[in-house]
Amino acid sequence: MPLSGEPLALELVNTTYIDGGRRGHRVDALTTTDQLTAWVAAHANQLSRELPPALAEQACTPRTHEQFLSLREALRSCLQSVTDDSVPSSDSFKAINEFSRYSASRLEISPGNPVVVTRHWEVDDPWLIALGEVASDACSLLMPDRIGSVRACPAPGCILFFVKSHPRREWCSPVCGNRARVARHARTGSRSTRKSGGNA
Repeated sequence: MPLSGEPLALELVNTTYIDGGRRGHRVDALTTTDQLTAWVAAHANQLSRELPPALAEQACTPRTHEQFLSLREALRSCLQSVTDDSVPSSDSFKAINEFSRYSASRLEISPGNPVVVTRHWEVDDPWLIALGEVASDACSLLMPDRIGSVRACPAPGCILFFVKSHPRREWCSPVCGNRARVARHARTGSRSTRKSGGNA
């Protein structure tokens, strides 16, 4: 993956990216259930601690795979609208909210020394719970105090999103920063050439 270390919802959206810049090709890193299984395992530290062992014991189904892709599409649509200063579609909100319900849980205590605290979810399928936690993370990311820091990378040919974690961060990665500077230099050179030609 070209970018990592972002909130869970952005990590899912960024599983589609452009390889090679403006003249590159679009890559989908989640085309199979095996790829989704590997992606979830790689992000186990961003899920509830009880989930990874349960996920390892149960295979991801094609249906769950489709649901993750549907969530990704809704998240991309919503984030693109927000970063473009437009209103997201009601369909994207509806999908995110529908999947977020799967993250609903409660804590129960049992006797012990110390007391044993166990988390219980309203659904039994750990894959649906993981789906719900990604959607719930998106809801948190879209809150007014956080969404202002979410950016769509402005580099030519990039479709990734990132959180502006530093005042000087303008691109998703140094690679995109270099690509943007090269493109800006090329545009400046082109304008200078046209201007010189016009004065000749």
